[in-house]
Amino acid sequence: MGTTVVNVKDVQKVFGKRNENQYRALNGVSFNIQEGEFVGVMGPSGAGKTTLLNVVSTLDKPTGGAIQIAGTDITHMKQGQLADFRSEQLGFIFQDFNLLENLTVYENIALPLSLQGVPSRKIKPSVQEVAAKLGITNILEKYPATISGGQKQRAAAARALVHEPAIILADEPTGALDSKSAKSLMEAMVHLHKNHHVSIMLVTHDPLSASYCDRILFIQDGELYKEIFRKGSRNEFHQTILDALSEFTSPDEVE
Repeated sequence: MGTTVVNVKDVQKVFGKRNENQYRALNGVSFNIQEGEFVGVMGPSGAGKTTLLNVVSTLDKPTGGAIQIAGTDITHMKQGQLADFRSEQLGFIFQDFNLLENLTVYENIALPLSLQGVPSRKIKPSVQEVAAKLGITNILEKYPATISGGQKQRAAAARALVHEPAIILADEPTGALDSKSAKSLMEAMVHLHKNHHVSIMLVTHDPLSASYCDRILFIQDGELYKEIFRKGSRNEFHQTILDALSEFTSPDEVE
């Protein structure tokens, strides 16, 4: 395998003060993500998926263990260092797009570079390149209110990619999309990871979205319960994921 982009080692996260009711959201989770790998994280509600995403994305600090991203230990960084690290090394795609309505699609995508002080003459080719990769060159001058949900999510994906982060962190990115737009977004993400060697960590409850990944980490009760690797076609992997989910979720939780 190539370079390890994310190294999570024995990560714990406990909420609540000592001597009070403590809730252990993560209990000794360890895994690696290699450069160019597309990894999904699944599990029932309350399993610790979001907590895991928050500690990997530097939005929350683990109670114990260590997390390295692109060779840097983020566990003991100060807030200012974390903010810089996040803006340079991490790309985020959220369920609700988080696009700024008063900016054009172009300006939204350019934002991470503008915030880093990159000169505008250098920003333009970067935005155009990433827009071409995601097939949204024709909407760059439009405003978010005038484009479809699928186009908004591709714009959000372009913004996450434009500064060439070490890893893209996607939190239920297809949650607000219809099935056609969801399929289109997942295919775009596969294209990025296969053809442009982009590393992606996807948190999802949707087995269909998960079937686009290389492997799935299943989390239950704050622990890594199981790991499955994609073999064969996407349809076969989809079925394998459904089988794995049925082992530890009640039927009403599998959507």
